[in-house]
Amino acid sequence: MSHPTITALRSLVDARFPTSVRKPAGVVATGVGSIDRALGGGLAGGRLTELVSACASSGGQLVLAKLLQSTRAEQQRVALVDAADGFVPESVPCDALTHLVWARPKTLTEAFATADLLVRDGNYSLVVLDLRGIEPRVLHATPSSQWHRLHRAAESRPAAVLVQTTKALVPAVPWRLHLGTPLGLAVRRTTQDQLLAALDVQVTRGHLPQEELAG
Repeated sequence: MSHPTITALRSLVDARFPTSVRKPAGVVATGVGSIDRALGGGLAGGRLTELVSACASSGGQLVLAKLLQSTRAEQQRVALVDAADGFVPESVPCDALTHLVWARPKTLTEAFATADLLVRDGNYSLVVLDLRGIEPRVLHATPSSQWHRLHRAAESRPAAVLVQTTKALVPAVPWRLHLGTPLGLAVRRTTQDQLLAALDVQVTRGHLPQEELAG
């Protein structure tokens, strides 16, 4: 039996985007030059990419804001699964929210189910699963079957999937982005473009070691 919140979300998606047209998987540009260049143009469609914000004020929210602006400019639909209810819509220009479906699940299990539904829906260029703010012990208890299902869902659809975390977590992810340096106190006196140019982004490729996953 479907969870009532998931059922309501499915009805919302059907009402807002009644026609599902699958497009070939490509890339979704983030608008952040250092990231797009490293990934060959942007986030890969049909794949999970992990964005690790290793410390506070390292740029995770800034990347998300720029990503919403860039996808809005390209008229690409985006879904945000906000697992810890940490998204602040006031931090993004109103026009950059008109293409966004914002889901606020009450549990981690519901967050995975919602992300799976939205990825399989086929109407989105990008689905963001934001796990920042969830306790590490809860995240590490996530059954591997949930990650496996999300990987399979992504592979069956053209949407790019971005998972935001505070520590390397996603198993078998082909690309992982690390934001490890705080932007500092000058953030309020600096433009968005200057902050984006100053981001310390490290990109790694490959699978997460089992010992790191277990830690």
